[in-house]
Amino acid sequence: MSDHTITWRQAASRAAEVLERADCEPNPAMVEAKVSIAEGWTQLAAALSEIEQT
Repeated sequence: MSDHTITWRQAASRAAEVLERADCEPNPAMVEAKVSIAEGWTQLAAALSEIEQT
């Protein structure tokens, strides 16, 4: 397993990308799934931001 690092900005960017794709999704179930994934990225970004501030 290789080591990877991600910043809060990268996580926030990923959330925005997923939401953009959800916006173009015709299938309501997929929209819901992508929004859920984006929420996870947003939570990760918030946690990483807190860690970086300490």
